[in-house]
Amino acid sequence: MRDWTAFVRSRLSLPNLPPEREARIIRELAAQLEDFYRDARTRGASEADADAHACAQIGDRTRMAREVARADRRHTRPGMERFTNRIEQLASTPGRRSRPLTMLAQVLTDMRYGTRQLLKAPGFTIVAILTLAVGIGATSAIFSVLNGVMLRPLPYPEPERIVRVMEVLPQYGRFAVAPANFLDWRDRNQVFDRIAAYTTGNDTFIGSEGPERIPRALISWDMFELLGVTPMLGRSFREDEDLPKQNNVIVISHGMWLRRFGSDPNILGRTISLSDAPVTIVGVMPAGFYFAGRTTELWRPLALDPSDATRGGHYLAVIARLKQGVSLQQAESEMRGIATQLAKQYPNTNADESADTVLLHDLIVGPIRPMLLTLFAAVGMVVLIACANVAHLLLVRASVRERELAIRTAMGAGRSRLVLQMIAESLVLALAGGAAGVLLAYLAIAPIQTLGATSLPRVADITLDRNVLAFAFVVTIATGFVFGLAPAWQATGGGVGAMLKEGGRSTGARGHRLRGLLLVAEVALSLVLLVGAALLIRSFARLTSINPGFAPEHVLSFQVMLPQTSYPDDAKRDAFFDRLLERLRGTPGVQAAGMIQTLPILADHMLSFSIQGRPPAAPGQELSANFRVASPGYFESLAIPVRRGRTFTAHDTAKSPMVAVIDEAFAQRHFPGQDPIGGGIDIGNGTDGFYEIVGVVGSVRHEGLDLSPRPTMYIPYKQDAFSGMVMMVRTQGDPAQFAGTARQVVRDVDPTLPAFEIAPLSNVITQSVAPRRFSMLLLGIFALVALFLAAVGLYGVVAYAVSRRTQEIGLRMAIGAQRSDVLRLVLGSGLKLAIIGVAIGIGGALALSSYVETMLFDIGRFDTPSYIATAAVLLGVSAVACYVPARRAMRVDPLVALRAE
Repeated sequence: MRDWTAFVRSRLSLPNLPPEREARIIRELAAQLEDFYRDARTRGASEADADAHACAQIGDRTRMAREVARADRRHTRPGMERFTNRIEQLASTPGRRSRPLTMLAQVLTDMRYGTRQLLKAPGFTIVAILTLAVGIGATSAIFSVLNGVMLRPLPYPEPERIVRVMEVLPQYGRFAVAPANFLDWRDRNQVFDRIAAYTTGNDTFIGSEGPERIPRALISWDMFELLGVTPMLGRSFREDEDLPKQNNVIVISHGMWLRRFGSDPNILGRTISLSDAPVTIVGVMPAGFYFAGRTTELWRPLALDPSDATRGGHYLAVIARLKQGVSLQQAESEMRGIATQLAKQYPNTNADESADTVLLHDLIVGPIRPMLLTLFAAVGMVVLIACANVAHLLLVRASVRERELAIRTAMGAGRSRLVLQMIAESLVLALAGGAAGVLLAYLAIAPIQTLGATSLPRVADITLDRNVLAFAFVVTIATGFVFGLAPAWQATGGGVGAMLKEGGRSTGARGHRLRGLLLVAEVALSLVLLVGAALLIRSFARLTSINPGFAPEHVLSFQVMLPQTSYPDDAKRDAFFDRLLERLRGTPGVQAAGMIQTLPILADHMLSFSIQGRPPAAPGQELSANFRVASPGYFESLAIPVRRGRTFTAHDTAKSPMVAVIDEAFAQRHFPGQDPIGGGIDIGNGTDGFYEIVGVVGSVRHEGLDLSPRPTMYIPYKQDAFSGMVMMVRTQGDPAQFAGTARQVVRDVDPTLPAFEIAPLSNVITQSVAPRRFSMLLLGIFALVALFLAAVGLYGVVAYAVSRRTQEIGLRMAIGAQRSDVLRLVLGSGLKLAIIGVAIGIGGALALSSYVETMLFDIGRFDTPSYIATAAVLLGVSAVACYVPARRAMRVDPLVALRAE
């Protein structure tokens, strides 16, 4: 082979260039000529023809001048080559640790050479980069969710010391805290620096656009100090403001300050009307302040009255900060001890009750941890499938370059040197794919936040931060080695003489076996993902087919909250709701209207009771049931069937006999084999006497579609009035189009009140299954991507096998083989690998299905139809992927094939 450096030097004249730059330019042009020469030799040209081809590439002086100018421009600006040369200079400097620098310079040189090789094969390069981008992008996107929701600590100082303390009730387990119990915890504990309570709700704010409901929290005066967060403007609450009738101060969020007050720097001290009561703004919280896992616009003092605190109503959430040096176990032990003392001191309300202490972070992310880990494992499989696909491509590319590698070996290059050079090329591919993957992950974050808005906590923390970028970089480098090492080792493992003599066919069998193993792994991993997706899809279908106990179609729900100042007594509240229901029922297009104090499906409201004529239960063993306050027309609005007796009428008022309606679950549990009509229920709400049961209605799944209906009792709203009610309006058409009318009707009755949380009732049901839909959709997407990649990989393996066996196929057809025989031969070789992969995948799915078991409803993890369907789909797609190259093989002309090399 010609000395290309001497050739370039003899043809070039480079005046006015520094010797160092001239040497680098000559070295680069010589490397280009050597590449041209080797490419020609790889294609089968003789040494003389390859030499002439290389010389012809830049043989004329005009072309040479352009190349010199281009090379000179490259060397006059920062770039990889300039960086490489600098590393080489440092490595050769006496007194430096030259070995690491020399290795780094060699790697950079190999990557530069690999980049040139990849640019010569743009089709291969684009396909490989896109494949890696899909895998790395999906992994980075899911890791951003995992990082933002699970791994990132809560945005407070020393978040590992912040805990949530809950009561443990014998009937329900972990539960909210009664006010009197919280006050005792605060006074008796020795393990917390601070302990505070809060409850959430909404307040009415009348702004420039009319009345609107704003989410608020009532908090203990030292809540912000406990969390370690101070207002951006102003101050937090004082202890003397956390008292009844002294709590007319508020702290607002940064978002409310921006949107509703135009970032007014003089906002402090302004008095506004909130739920018809004047309050003074004393502080503005910093941007991004995260409170209790929900969007909160303002905070007010909780103002508990110790003399009026109850132990029966459980509605407070309690947060505490551990003292320095106190462990979670120590705090849990002390709080259980205090709960035991209270149980002995107040047996009528606290018997058998305990307390539980949990890290706040664990409580927030605990319910969704299995789902996120499952999704992360699934996307990891997608990355492995993408790596296997790119390894296929590299194996094919390596088989084409076997003659080149053999020549390099014959000229003295060791196997390790060739392997490192090919791995460097893989790293270039991986880095390009990783960069594209990070872009895809960035684009995917917004859809994931939208999809997970109602199913994931801390959605706003899902960002492409430095942790995610570092993870993407590690995955990128790892994938570069994973998909590059095996093809590189395989390609350089043949003997030099055999490769030169047979054109690389000696290594074809080994390469084919490796490609087959990679394909089997792809199919197996794809089946595992498909089975997981099928299980979730069938589970979700079962869940959404459950009858909730009512008909949500054509029903619009919205809430109305009456302020205490304008509606201080039951009479005024009853009058307002009577007028509102009357106006709604008289609106064109409305078929029925009613109201209830709590939305079905999303929440429960448990209450203890006793049954007339039966002995009272022992302390801690009281009967309990779901409790609902409803109006006439509610059951008709939701089409809840009446099984026996009647529902409420306009005659059920505070002055009429007290009545109750129970559901079938209540009747079956507490009146088995009996007629409950006429029975009495005492709910201990301060009234004298029992509520007479006048009707039995169908059971409703108040706590969610995936939970069996609990016994429920309904009381007329005029006999146990609430300030806030949820309106249910059944319309003739699309309920969403009635939203504007509903708002106007509420304003007509009282211009100072807003209708809020307006939504079709079907949307409420959709929201209740949002976490399951989120996991199902993402796992389904990953499974489809895996199926596509596996099909592409199978097609590539079979197509390459057909191209390598062209002569064999031509010979078979020349001696009498029919096209159907060729079709069976090609299909058989491909489907055999697919069947092996399916068999292994079924075993893997059976072993790994326990990880999705907690996400399933009404089906087992060994659900036979899911396994059969996914295996059939995968084999069908595999057959199609094999059929395309098989048809090409059927059309091979025997004479042309026999003449081909």
